[in-house]
Amino acid sequence: MKLLSRAYDGLIVGLAILAGLMLVVIFVGIIADVAIRTLGYNALQWYSAIAEYCLLFSTMLAAPWLVRLRGHVVVESLTMAMPPPVRWAMAKAVYVLCIVLCGLFVYYGFVEMQLALDTGELDLRSIDMPKWILFLPFPLGFTLVAIEFGRYLLGFGSYYTGTVGSSESL
Repeated sequence: MKLLSRAYDGLIVGLAILAGLMLVVIFVGIIADVAIRTLGYNALQWYSAIAEYCLLFSTMLAAPWLVRLRGHVVVESLTMAMPPPVRWAMAKAVYVLCIVLCGLFVYYGFVEMQLALDTGELDLRSIDMPKWILFLPFPLGFTLVAIEFGRYLLGFGSYYTGTVGSSESL
């Protein structure tokens, strides 16, 4: 069980690192594209498509890691005004809602990916990409996000810091 937990943790961190590398590709590409145009050469026609794909993938690949680190914005003023048992129940209800919503995104991501596979549709830009690849990060990312909220639901930590205005979760 410990090996499985470490492998899963490695997956979450590895996907976050990959997402970060994609952001570096975007950054370097923008600098290269601007420099090339400044020197009077034609812009890199394929770069904008690559940057858009990297934005999509990096968002979905980093999402589970952000949930793990509680890196999304959370306003706790309402929950802090509640008595502890109500706060606990509210947190559990939010976790369940997040898991259900992630499940819907996983399902519809698979449906759209399967439809794109069946039709062989292409995303036509400066580079042609099979459209199913664009739907791939949704089932993967949202499945992992659901697992992260499931961990909170089962008592492996809390998404909430327990203090208003605290940044200790970061």
